Amino acid sequence: MFVKLQSAISLFTCGCLVSAAASPSSIGFVVTNGQAQIDGMAVHGNSTLFQGSVVQAGDVTTDLMFSGGSNLLLQPGSAVKVYREYAVLQHGMAIQRRTHGYTLVADGLKVSSLSPQGAVVVARKDRSHLEVAAQGGPAEVRTAAGDLVARLEPGKALSFAIQVSPQNPSSIPSQQDSSPTPAGQNSPPAPSAQAAPPPPVQITLHGILRKDHAGRYGHYLLTDLATNVVYELQGPDLEDLVGASVEVKGSTFDAMPAEGASKVMSVSDIQQVPLGRGNTTVTAGTAAPAASPTEPAPSGEASNGSSPTTPTASQNNNNKKILIIVGIAGAAVVGVAVGLAGGKSPTVSPE
Repeated sequence: MFVKLQSAISLFTCGCLVSAAASPSSIGFVVTNGQAQIDGMAVHGNSTLFQGSVVQAGDVTTDLMFSGGSNLLLQPGSAVKVYREYAVLQHGMAIQRRTHGYTLVADGLKVSSLSPQGAVVVARKDRSHLEVAAQGGPAEVRTAAGDLVARLEPGKALSFAIQVSPQNPSSIPSQQDSSPTPAGQNSPPAPSAQAAPPPPVQITLHGILRKDHAGRYGHYLLTDLATNVVYELQGPDLEDLVGASVEVKGSTFDAMPAEGASKVMSVSDIQQVPLGRGNTTVTAGTAAPAASPTEPAPSGEASNGSSPTTPTASQNNNNKKILIIVGIAGAAVVGVAVGLAGGKSPTVSPE
């Protein structure tokens, strides 16, 4: 009898261990004073968060606390899909605090604070428009490929309008001659599949052109007024416009920028304009966030243990491009940032 009892206990213990190993790992927990939904199931009070869970806030703010120490405040009616090192905002507004390397993704853009004690406010208005504010430290907005789109100083807010160009007809392969190859002749070898190099990123900037030092070997620099990103400009007719407010059109390319700059830009057109904080336009050779089959993966993790991948550069370049227009954010996201600065726990209903 004792031997049978030991065997039963052993089998039960092994079953528990197998079940625990098969279950998804916990990445944090949810705290709410009302009701929230996790993967469609209503929860009250506290509940555990798992890799790939979708959390929908109810009528009150829902607090998501992650094992790494970061904290995500999900505003009423908002929804987010969570992973161990990043979260994807599906709709509404979220506030990421105590980031510790945690990233908030919305519309294919990755938003993160550069300060461990900083916070970012991200509001997804629709499938092509979001607003971002930084508080307590600077923040960055990057594409899924990691390209810097904007840098926000504390207390600043920007809006991002994302437009998708239609499929490029020239990227559709032409129909080949389908006549059979004569007997005894070898068919020509198929061209090797090589990934096309990424196309240049088209940009329109506004700012004051300056030179890091006088002379022939000085570098022309411009800090874009909207995005706060510093570019090194290369091209003709720049010397006469040093110190002037200019609008610059051109494309970035892969090169080592001068000290203090983040990117190098080849200028195709530059003209003097009145000083003002105009919108910045960036055309990136990447697929549309809404059309991407999976969310961008800053950390390379997924709910099933595999990486949710972003389409490769060659696939993106052959299909669609993103047009990102950066401007001044509206009042809602700015108001939430002000509430954070005042030490209040913000609760803002999505517009």
